[in-house]
Amino acid sequence: MKKTILITLSFLGSILLSISIQSCYNDNEEVLYGTSTTTCDTAIGTYTKNVLPIMNAQCATSGCHNTATASAGANLSGYTTTKSYITNNKDLFIGSIKHTSGFSAMPKGGNKMATCDISKIESWINAGMPNN
Repeated sequence: MKKTILITLSFLGSILLSISIQSCYNDNEEVLYGTSTTTCDTAIGTYTKNVLPIMNAQCATSGCHNTATASAGANLSGYTTTKSYITNNKDLFIGSIKHTSGFSAMPKGGNKMATCDISKIESWINAGMPNN
């Protein structure tokens, strides 16, 4: 009787573990296939609306490129510091976020940013990095 209960509990535990592991999986079409089914609007290219949210989520995080840390001398937490860094390190910055060979891939230890996010940043840079 005790063996039957133990086997049953073990079996139920395996099922619950299997369900919990499967529920954590997240397919991202762009990450898997390098494509996106949505249109990327880079025409606006505003810092506040398009670039700042990406920087805050991907770059200017705790321990990375924020005011307190400024890893590798890059503070990407505000307009002035971001513009200054990119002005002086444009090729390094673009190579890093695109995961180009020979550059340190950013975000460090994470997946490459979405192609649309990279396009928005490049659009803003190519527009002269306006503070808008």
